[in-house]
Amino acid sequence: TQRISNLTVASNYGKECFLDENNKTVPVHADSPNGPYLLRPLTKELPERYIITKTHCIGFETGKPPEKYIQTHRTFVKGCARGSRIEGEDKIEGRYDEKVVQRAIHLLRNPFNNAVSRFHLQQHEHKYKDDEDWLEKYPSSPEGFQLWCADMDKLHTKEDQNSRFFDEKLLDMLEGVPCHAEFYEYAQWHRLALDTTRDLRLPTLVIHYEDYGTDHGGTVAKILDFLEVQPVNELRPFITGKSYDDYFSHEQRVKAMKLIKELVNPDTWALIERYDVN
Repeated sequence: TQRISNLTVASNYGKECFLDENNKTVPVHADSPNGPYLLRPLTKELPERYIITKTHCIGFETGKPPEKYIQTHRTFVKGCARGSRIEGEDKIEGRYDEKVVQRAIHLLRNPFNNAVSRFHLQQHEHKYKDDEDWLEKYPSSPEGFQLWCADMDKLHTKEDQNSRFFDEKLLDMLEGVPCHAEFYEYAQWHRLALDTTRDLRLPTLVIHYEDYGTDHGGTVAKILDFLEVQPVNELRPFITGKSYDDYFSHEQRVKAMKLIKELVNPDTWALIERYDVN
């Protein structure tokens, strides 16, 4: 969006943003110092109406027990408005008023590719730490992924069994789903995202990541139209991300989708159903 419109975008996360001449992040709104922040405050102009802003919200906690990653509607809303600004060498956490949000773009991705991407994120973090033992144990392969999932699933078995959030039916459904917490978090995130946009009465554009591959130009045009900005640069080719079908067995995929369907409401399932394997 930033490249094709030549207008700055924004982020909740100051570490991603260019700083001003005083080595500080620049907030989108002068009266909202806790964010969001302009990505390119010195080299690109602001859009006239809406500025697309990156937020991961909250709810993805790799390797944590359910009491750490299960969210309520209110904690999720707070998480969506949470971020951090940079002032010199300091990183300052904060949260802005969600009422500054005027529109929402809800992005979904294939849940299986999403889970493998989470695994790759862990690999990047361990590469940064030069953790060769971890990288050797969990190589970037279907076998490495399955082993990592098995270890993650065993990490909090007792917490799962004793969790006030999991009944016997749900515990049974978790069995046989590799990285079951990742799929729980995926279902929870999209359910709460849909609830949040409706609760805040936000006009919302739903985009599936795969749409960039099947109709790149049309998908970008939808986003620009939704943001009320005009394209001024040529659209660059989109490089489609990898598909990781071979990282899961068919049975695992069926069980994972049944788990997701159990955890979401019908409106959320309508957004996710395209990934069902039945």
